[in-house]
Amino acid sequence: MLNKQSTQHLILASAIKAIDKGGEAAVQIRKICAESKTTAPTVYYFFGSREGLIEAAQAARYFVGQNAMLTAFDDAVRRCKSKSEFASVVHDYLNQTFSQKRQHARSVRVNVLGSAQSRKSLAKTIAGYQLIANKVAGKTIRYAQEKRWARSDLNPEMFAALAIGIANAQTIIELDGAHPDREDWIEIATRSICLVLEIPEPKNAKRKSKVKRKPK
Repeated sequence: MLNKQSTQHLILASAIKAIDKGGEAAVQIRKICAESKTTAPTVYYFFGSREGLIEAAQAARYFVGQNAMLTAFDDAVRRCKSKSEFASVVHDYLNQTFSQKRQHARSVRVNVLGSAQSRKSLAKTIAGYQLIANKVAGKTIRYAQEKRWARSDLNPEMFAALAIGIANAQTIIELDGAHPDREDWIEIATRSICLVLEIPEPKNAKRKSKVKRKPK
């Protein structure tokens, strides 16, 4: 793991900060060097070029916080003693994933995915890291399957990919700020994942219909 105080980390952190504030155009080697207290040759030594630095920063932006969440989820699942406890852990994880606190992280991931569409090397890097993340999360789901807490015929890694895809899709209703039907979206997404895993839905699911029936 990269030392948080290392020169390479400081350079990368400065680039991430620049992109967060002003997009990729804000990544200027001179400013990055000034902020990280290093030199241009050092930047090129670690990242090869400005483009290499941008791609590394974008990849880091995409996966920030993901490892910690997956580790916490795995730890919680392995402490479970029953299917009901497992379901409760999944519900808590989904609440955290779909929370407003994670809105910025979701927006960042979609932003990076957009950038990767025109950068084959960035797309390859993200795909590689996501494959690893899918395997990590897949081990947790496979453990639940072995305990007969989750549907046994699921591909665990592909379920993990589906879950992150659903989380990213939440940005569709967040493009213009908080959506008035946000809670309905979360309910549908949560119920969908629970249905796939074959676990109980949260007890507080709203289950209300907005369809107006015509009088007979």
